[in-house]
Order: sequence, then structure tokens, then C-alpha cells
Amino acid sequence: MTPAEIRAFRKSLGLSAEAFARAVGVADGRLIRRWEKGDREPHGSLAVIMELAAQVDGVDDWLIARSQSTSAA
Repeated sequence: MTPAEIRAFRKSLGLSAEAFARAVGVADGRLIRRWEKGDREPHGSLAVIMELAAQVDGVDDWLIARSQSTSAA
């Protein structure tokens, strides 16, 4: 995914950078913002998961639910 695609995907989910970080299991929103600027790239299985999530119905709902459930943990 390009930086613009990552940002658009996150925004389409209605998630802040912090909430998106929780959903995909990374440390914090700073890393998400670096991805969106193109300073860093998601790699490995996380990159694959994000590509699938943008294309497969229902995965977006799962990410939103995950961002909410992990915030209470």
C-alpha cells in the first residue's frame, strides 16, 4: 500500500492513528503517521494483512472492533 492508500484506508474506517495502531497491533500512532508520510513502510505479515483488509469485505469491521476492544485492555 502506498502512504496515501494507508491514510485513506484508515480514514475510511473512521479511526485515529492511535486507534488504527491498536487495531493492527503496533506500538502507537506515531508509527502509523510515519507510514502515512512515507517515512517507513509496514512490512511482513502486517503489510499482507493491511492489503487484505482493504480488499476483503468484513475485515474492516473486525479492525474497528479490535481497535475498540484493545483500548479497554
